[in-house]
Amino acid sequence: MDTWEILTKELSYYGIRLIDDKKCIIYNDEGQSKTQGIIRAVRELKQNIKKQATILSSLWSEVVELLQDGTYNKVPIDDKMVGLFIFSLKDLSKFLLCFEDFDNSGYQICIDNALSRDIKSFSKEQIYELPDYKITIDWIHRYIGRLIYISNLLSFAATGKKNISQYDMKLARGIAGPWSNLDLPMLERVFPFGQEVQRREKAKRRQRRYRKGLENYNNDGRVGEGHYWRELRNEPFSWNDRKFEDPYPHRNIMTR
Repeated sequence: MDTWEILTKELSYYGIRLIDDKKCIIYNDEGQSKTQGIIRAVRELKQNIKKQATILSSLWSEVVELLQDGTYNKVPIDDKMVGLFIFSLKDLSKFLLCFEDFDNSGYQICIDNALSRDIKSFSKEQIYELPDYKITIDWIHRYIGRLIYISNLLSFAATGKKNISQYDMKLARGIAGPWSNLDLPMLERVFPFGQEVQRREKAKRRQRRYRKGLENYNNDGRVGEGHYWRELRNEPFSWNDRKFEDPYPHRNIMTR
């Protein structure tokens, strides 16, 4: 198979059949189809992506509004729902770490504050509604990624069959399982590994155990109190006046 045939098969999996490098047939979930130009299909996909991004932003705003309620919970709640609520909070926090645009944003501050609160400070409505928001946010995010991937495939197809066929192919062999021996075009299903490593290292540095109390360490030199041991006697002192300034207990005769 050449690259164009692989691209055709990949798009057919998502319900799009290429006629040529200008037109395509799009099938919906009901089995209905429509024929339109590839460029127009890409534009419609981008409009849908913007629409879904707006919905995603509104969902995050609703999550912030939901968690800001400080009603004290006096009703016993199922432990499974409490565990699901805590898992949802942690997963939303991990979600925000994947995007630099959310650094120090209101979303991140709200989730971090919620993680620091006692579970009894949340109401029953908060505990029962947050998992639904988490599932919806995760689903829309995956749906946006799917639309972006299809849009990129169609934009690639619009460059022409002749240009696409010039790309080299990569043969994946020696892989056990149902996905073995796949003929992959160059850079197909491949992401820049360097960026992935940077995101992982950044996520490690953002862990609470490395940040709490150390936020201003590189700004003005002050260190806040956090979950770490600090020996207050380890302070610089003048060696010439060590008899009076040395913070460690010792016998003066041994240092003469």
